[in-house]
Amino acid sequence: MTELSTIYQDAQAAGAQIFPYSIGFTDAATIESEGQYGIFLDFEQFGCMGDFFWALIHEVSHCATGCTHRVSSPYDLVARHEYKANRRAIETYLPAAALQKAMQAGYTEPWQLAEYFTLPEEAIRMALEYWTQRRGLDLNIEPNNEVCV
Repeated sequence: MTELSTIYQDAQAAGAQIFPYSIGFTDAATIESEGQYGIFLDFEQFGCMGDFFWALIHEVSHCATGCTHRVSSPYDLVARHEYKANRRAIETYLPAAALQKAMQAGYTEPWQLAEYFTLPEEAIRMALEYWTQRRGLDLNIEPNNEVCV
């Protein structure tokens, strides 16, 4: 599980400042201007701490990858940027070795992993799909064998 302070440090390293803001139409958004980023979080939109963590991790990943776009950008560009932010979020905060370790400890269902990592089940499912389908890793290997990435 990633500590909130680590995520804030990553935001700072990416040149991002975090602001509470009542967005209304979404839970979080990132704005870039001249290499500086503002992450806006609408705390009224989060149902639980896991939703907040994932939103912050995702937005920090937009900053770290430089994948921001205009609201009017074509869908394919938006989709590519969202994919890159999600991929970075997964690789950084849900690495294969951490998922494997949790699974070896008995957390095998997505809902169990979500509770273990304090993240939404959707994020866990996305990470499992990424590591197993896109990267071809087998997370269900014997104990004492490590995942090689």
